[in-house]
Amino acid sequence: MTARDLQDALVADLNELFKDRRYKTPAGENAPLIAYPQNLPKRKSEEDDDPFPYIIARIDSGGIESQTDPHKVAVLLLVGIFDDDERNQGHRAVLEVLELIQRHYEETPLLDGQFTFTDPFNWALQDEDSYPYFFGAANINFTLPAPRRKWSDLV
Repeated sequence: MTARDLQDALVADLNELFKDRRYKTPAGENAPLIAYPQNLPKRKSEEDDDPFPYIIARIDSGGIESQTDPHKVAVLLLVGIFDDDERNQGHRAVLEVLELIQRHYEETPLLDGQFTFTDPFNWALQDEDSYPYFFGAANINFTLPAPRRKWSDLV
């Protein structure tokens, strides 16, 4: 189990979690929120629409305290929502996404049968007005099973 495996499982899980929820796109359509690993895909041309709505699952940091401790991995989830309603309340959709993610991992902390969500769950909204684009982020943590020494290496 590696941080790459965790990232792949997290992206798949988030895509499943949001597959039936629809958010507005810059093209005026309603689409599911798409999760991406580490970064958004590069646009092929300037005419391509921005890839809203999205979540980026970015591996932030990780490590172990000792050989017998689980590997701890910190993940940064970046949420981007498009909302051109003149009431300028797109932050509410960002909060909805963050709250759904938090509730999901609190209720089912075992991801893919091998990665365990651990506290804390910290989130934030952006400070500056960027209407019609709204952003938020969450720091989440998972533990991965600790690798064990092979007995053949000890003899």
